[in-house]
Amino acid sequence: MSKIQVDTIDTRSGTATMQIGSTNTSTINLGVSGDTVNIPSGVTIANAGTSTGFGQTNTPYFFAYRGSSVQSIPNSTLTIVEFNAELYDSGSCFDTSTYKFTPNVAGKYWINATVRMGTSTDASSCQVEIFKNAASFSRVNMNNVHYTSIVNSTTIDMNGSSDYIQVKLYQDTGGAANIQYNSDSTYQTFLQGFLIAT
Repeated sequence: MSKIQVDTIDTRSGTATMQIGSTNTSTINLGVSGDTVNIPSGVTIANAGTSTGFGQTNTPYFFAYRGSSVQSIPNSTLTIVEFNAELYDSGSCFDTSTYKFTPNVAGKYWINATVRMGTSTDASSCQVEIFKNAASFSRVNMNNVHYTSIVNSTTIDMNGSSDYIQVKLYQDTGGAANIQYNSDSTYQTFLQGFLIAT
């Protein structure tokens, strides 16, 4: 292998584009372990190819939903929403028996909980709460007017080991009320989230 030692590589006068590598090149290495490749302010990186190893992968991510049957929520009782099926779960972090999302990577997560009421009985208060561990973290309160969908979205800092997310619902229709489940391949009551930053 040959080595060229110079301080600056530049194009010749009248040429604006520098080509490194040609038809005989399969890999171009910049620097070695421990080096810093500096890109000065004002420089634009234009990528028309495939990039790997850059940025963040936003994993783990998951989408869980209420499948196969309705869930009955008692009147005036804060109750865990039982998301008992999954569409995807990249890190196997959601448990369909405990209804908990316990991410295995520390960071900030975007979480969205959507619950569709399965009753036409009006109610002055239908609350969807996102719990972090045993404490309520985020609450959305709406009236139920003929099968209302209640959406609660937030960002939560998780430690990547013991912190978990659960969703609870409160309703005061005056009696037990059902929540809708996956019907005709339409997700109506679901919980989803993904890592947004470490």
